[in-house]
Amino acid sequence: MVARVYDKSTDTYFKSEVYAIINAGWYERRLVLVPADTGSYFKLFDYLDKGDPQNPIPAINLITPKVLGDPNWICQGSGSTEKHLENFTELLGDDVLFFSYNGYSWIFENKSMLAGLLKGDIVPLKGSGLEDKILDYRLKDFNYIETQEDIDFLMEQTHSFHDAILYEINYLSGAYINEVKIINPEDGTREVTMNSTDDLRRVTMIFQSPWCRSVEMIFEGVTALNLRPSTDNYSAEISAASLSMHNATVFFCTSDSEIDKIDLTNEGTWIKAYSLRWRFLEQQANPTPPVHHNNPKQAGQSQITQGDYI
Repeated sequence: MVARVYDKSTDTYFKSEVYAIINAGWYERRLVLVPADTGSYFKLFDYLDKGDPQNPIPAINLITPKVLGDPNWICQGSGSTEKHLENFTELLGDDVLFFSYNGYSWIFENKSMLAGLLKGDIVPLKGSGLEDKILDYRLKDFNYIETQEDIDFLMEQTHSFHDAILYEINYLSGAYINEVKIINPEDGTREVTMNSTDDLRRVTMIFQSPWCRSVEMIFEGVTALNLRPSTDNYSAEISAASLSMHNATVFFCTSDSEIDKIDLTNEGTWIKAYSLRWRFLEQQANPTPPVHHNNPKQAGQSQITQGDYI
């Protein structure tokens, strides 16, 4: 599970793997690894920013959800918000809430360290004995946009998307219906098992260009998307594209002029997300075009689907 975290004490944002979720609801806190020039450290952050108690907002934003079936991820609960998890009462006293734990077992098993974190301590990674446990969310086959240098490299390699076209776009929400059981056929009563949360929010874009190989861009933790296809009397080529980063949020826009800020009123195609990774595809920049549905037997043409790029 990867998230964007807001550190209110420094008024900064950063990305981290989430190593544990402590408690739930109003009392929820999450354990992350804070990057720092003097050395990274573990710290618990409140999930909610409670500056306005009437309208609390998440201070930790999901980028990618937890992978199901991880044997090292455990769940423990005391059954009551007023009761500590077993073996923690003496370590915490009555002033610290600790009624549920969802996280890695190697954190939970280090009870003295976890108790210190719950009391507000930070734990430097160096010397903690946990250096070999740290997870790297970056996939080896992709380039990640996390600095201005990353942005400059992508724009240089793609010639700022000049003359490129948006060939394909796909959105995956993360919400799904797993099973529907008919309870009463007569009145149609049914039981539905589902994930009703958009916990993935992933947009994949594939651009083709006469100046470079096809580019696959994967936006995760998407918060907004504005798709503006070319109209009937305009061509689809992109004159120029802009990419910027603000508060650990990326903003990509196809526009006639470069922009260096998040502009949700822009009339081009744009997307706002917490993460962006990209790569060149092995296919040539101009693969055989897909068959149009109104002429499925065009000579020398074959239909290309998303699966061809994987």
